[in-house]
Amino acid sequence: MAIVDDPPSGWGSKPEDLESEDDWEAEDSFGQYLCKQMNLGRGRPIMCHCTDHAYLFEAGGKFYFWYCVGLDVFEIISPTTLDEIIKTMKEKGDGAVKTKRLV
Repeated sequence: MAIVDDPPSGWGSKPEDLESEDDWEAEDSFGQYLCKQMNLGRGRPIMCHCTDHAYLFEAGGKFYFWYCVGLDVFEIISPTTLDEIIKTMKEKGDGAVKTKRLV
């Protein structure tokens, strides 16, 4: 699991932030279930926004936002690398990341 050393404001990437044991590690965890249902491949959490209940995760070489409350998943279209996604979020906010809604 990659830890983002300097995440954008409001986001965390430490294992305790990600709740990875509960939401991602087990094959029957909700994060893996969600990825499997959408044929994304195995999901890997990268960051979590605790107050918005959102994850930034990677699966199948692509990056996604998962908003847990509404179960909304968005594929990140641009930028396409983790470093550029983080940079854009820090400089311009989450809304500057271009996405496509999957569910």
